[in-house]
Amino acid sequence: MKVRYKITMAFLFLTLSVLIAFSISIYFNTSSQYKRDFNKRLKNRSLTVAALLQRLPSNGYLFLSKLDSSTTNMLVAETITIFDSSKKKLYSFSRDKTGISPIAPELLDEIKEKGIVNSAEGKKMMVGIYYQQSLNPVIVITSAINQNSINNLQELRKSIILGFVAAAFLSLLAGWIFSRELLKPIEKIAKTVDKISATNIENRLPNLPVKDEWNTLSTTFNNLLHRLQESFELQGRFISNASHELSTPLTSVINQIDVTLRKERTNGEYLKVLQSVQSDAQHMTDLTQQLLVLARTSRGGALQTNRVRIDEVLMEIPSLLKKTHEDYIAKVFFDEIPDNENLGMVDGNFELLLSACHNIAENGCKYSPDHIVNISLSFIEKRIMLLFTNVTETFNPEEIGLIFQPFQRGSNAASAPGYGLGLSLTRRIILLHKGEITAEVNNENQLLVTVIFPSASITSS
Repeated sequence: MKVRYKITMAFLFLTLSVLIAFSISIYFNTSSQYKRDFNKRLKNRSLTVAALLQRLPSNGYLFLSKLDSSTTNMLVAETITIFDSSKKKLYSFSRDKTGISPIAPELLDEIKEKGIVNSAEGKKMMVGIYYQQSLNPVIVITSAINQNSINNLQELRKSIILGFVAAAFLSLLAGWIFSRELLKPIEKIAKTVDKISATNIENRLPNLPVKDEWNTLSTTFNNLLHRLQESFELQGRFISNASHELSTPLTSVINQIDVTLRKERTNGEYLKVLQSVQSDAQHMTDLTQQLLVLARTSRGGALQTNRVRIDEVLMEIPSLLKKTHEDYIAKVFFDEIPDNENLGMVDGNFELLLSACHNIAENGCKYSPDHIVNISLSFIEKRIMLLFTNVTETFNPEEIGLIFQPFQRGSNAASAPGYGLGLSLTRRIILLHKGEITAEVNNENQLLVTVIFPSASITSS
């Protein structure tokens, strides 16, 4: 069921529920008021008859009968019965075609005990009083049908039913209009979003004039589109740069082979060409491996993680640097290791953490004149902080914000080998482990790269 129909039906249901409750309340309150008024009228009739009887002579019952017979404003099916205190019937009069119903002795006893009793039998209502304001107390019972109230309630029921049907129709119409107007901004948003694709992702939803929930939804969509646009642009640059980085060694390999095949070469020349081709192939292999790791870090949910001692990760770095560059030196300094072993551990993947720390250290050595990077490990408020420090002479501080972007290299990297993927990969790995990474250049021309991880005791709680 569409939301518009749900809103319309909910609006109709709520409106009719209120109308039903209101109508029932009016009907029963009116019925109760009619009943109270009629009982009061019957009581007054009984008191009038009893008072009149006390002022009549001994043959007053005959006069009373003539008086009742000649009265034109009698109630419908009215009956009057009078008993003395010993339950002896003294007088009775009836305009009810069915006659006077027998009076039970128990009812007479109840009237004498309570003084006044109200009861009903079918449509007929009865009031009995015990009149004691004379020497001879009497019981007067008056009953009648409240035909006017019955007719009025019948008309009230008709009016309520007709009003209910009309209200149901109007509520349905109002609910439909209300839901249409309520969902109109959603329809506009849906139509606009449906027209947006990768070719026109720069388009945005219009801002609504009213600052309501729909405006918040529109703003949220615009923010999402902005992030998607940035992702597409980043992806486009990534593919372009990756294609360029891969095509360069491939072109070099093809050109070298073409030149070599044009004529016979000596064994030394062939060896030289093969070595150059091997170097280009190794270049492509390294780049491909880094691209694969970069893609792997984008699928964080697929990683297998466990608790990793960060000090063990750092102890691997000096030997790794020596394997590829004998002149690269990493000096590792530890603060006091906390007693709680979890405070020195990170929930993550050992190989990825090692790759991230190795990339930072390798970059520090590569662009440092003395090829030395200092690594310090400290523990602050259940967090693990790594500080990589190296001397830099040509680094432009304005390029700090670019060093973590894929294929972005600083001005000091023009003569150094690399692809501009290392620190971008490092940043993704650190973020994957819920960490933070920042870089800055201090007044002593030192590049400071700070990495902060939450300890295992925090991430597991």
